[in-house]
Amino acid sequence: MSVGQGMLMALLITGGTALILAGVGLPFLIRSRDARRLLATGLPAQAVVETMSDTGLTVNGRPVVTFDLTVSVPGTPPYPLSHRQSLPRIPPDRVAPGAVLPVRVDPARHDRLRIDWPT
Repeated sequence: MSVGQGMLMALLITGGTALILAGVGLPFLIRSRDARRLLATGLPAQAVVETMSDTGLTVNGRPVVTFDLTVSVPGTPPYPLSHRQSLPRIPPDRVAPGAVLPVRVDPARHDRLRIDWPT
């Protein structure tokens, strides 16, 4: 193998690896950006936790949980929604079934929300 072929092979391997990493990481970056946007611009609302279950996944050491919620947005009737989000390290009774959580809801699509943990 010549030096030129070796450099071409190294470039192809590096480029392929970069494409794979971008394909895997880009969706996470987009979701993170959308979550921050929703927390900043979403409609303030409340959600009652009906049930919750661990998905078995963790993100940055935080478990990802599926919540079955009843969401109340001012001016609209309450509606059920299933939502997945990571669970911060907070007192467990704060997210037990029956707990009322502050959420931010997308004004255009009420099926998109984020639990507003800092609030």
